[in-house]
Amino acid sequence: MLTQTNGGLTNRFRDIVAPYYDPFYSKKIVNDYSGAFKNPHWGTWGCTMFFGGGHAATNDNMVAIAEYGAGGITFKRVCDPTPWFGTGTDATTRYRNSVDNANAFLNTTYMESTLDGKPGAPHSYGSGDVIGPEHGGAAHGTYTQVISAAVNYRNDDGAIAAHELPLDSMATASSARAWRRVTNATGTAFGASAAPFLTSFVPSQNRVYIVTNGMNVPGPVRWFDRSTKAWVTGAGVGFSYDESDGWDSGILFHVPARDLLLCVYPVGARLKIQWMSVSATQPTLGSAVTLSQSLTLAMPWSAACWCTHSNRIIVAGVSGDNAAVYEIEIPTTLTSPWPVTRAPFGAGQTFVPADPALGYGVTWKKFQYDEKLRAVVYMPLAASEGDDRVWVYRPRGT
Repeated sequence: MLTQTNGGLTNRFRDIVAPYYDPFYSKKIVNDYSGAFKNPHWGTWGCTMFFGGGHAATNDNMVAIAEYGAGGITFKRVCDPTPWFGTGTDATTRYRNSVDNANAFLNTTYMESTLDGKPGAPHSYGSGDVIGPEHGGAAHGTYTQVISAAVNYRNDDGAIAAHELPLDSMATASSARAWRRVTNATGTAFGASAAPFLTSFVPSQNRVYIVTNGMNVPGPVRWFDRSTKAWVTGAGVGFSYDESDGWDSGILFHVPARDLLLCVYPVGARLKIQWMSVSATQPTLGSAVTLSQSLTLAMPWSAACWCTHSNRIIVAGVSGDNAAVYEIEIPTTLTSPWPVTRAPFGAGQTFVPADPALGYGVTWKKFQYDEKLRAVVYMPLAASEGDDRVWVYRPRGT
């Protein structure tokens, strides 16, 4: 575990909040149902990107990163937030910037600020992806969000609109870095949907696949086509994410070596996995997955990710076992049982909720494997007082 006290963190998340925002509310970008996203293209070792909040949390639409360095992790603000009510730094103004309803300054078609064009802070949970330069993104990655809900404080509305933040240079000042709208068209044919949203970029198809909660079980297959800049409803049968537990569960990710898209989430606290092959132009839901061992999760703080070097799904937060993660292999024949293996930590090491009293903070997309570091870097909560805590885990076989 890394903290500022032990030298693993060079600063705290609340240190990078814009002066016209109250850090107490801005830290909800990390803590509430928004998102954190792996970006291996930033610098030497990569970073985690943070964007979100919204709804019951904050108007702060800054983009922040946790930059991985040789000597520690440093939090940085890479794109300034919209000063919805001005740039005053007194307590009253900062409070308004943090929590007052800013909807009067929103272009509601695209959920953008009418002041500076930046998209408002969404409460969309797992919606967001980083496009690398090898797939048409910027030199240090392009953060993209193609669908959002519950944008800005005290607001349930969202937009099926695509925005990108290109990270062309690490030296660009946070005040100068600019979002861009990808297209003026919106996904009006997508129909109504509710947060949380899960998204995953599939480079081989140049698509961002989208799974929504609040549609039906299962819903159709949906994606944003980055080549044609259009939202598409496919002909296939989609994932059953609508049945997942609560609002703080599940992840969608791509397994390049197998050309599979996996949706992983709990139902009745039991881990469920669904797959579809994205080698097909019109993908559809595959056969049911049977695990060799049923996994009951310690809700709501469990998480899962794909490890490209071990070729395993890594599951953290299995109920009653905080001294191990569980690894799941994808068998050659997908209808065969998927082997589950317990992977214990070193002696005396445990993985526990960041704050059991709060019971939140672990949106699953925060827990992602970074190929450059060969480790999972995971920040469940930003602290109001004292040190932040970041967990680092290196899976077996990496």
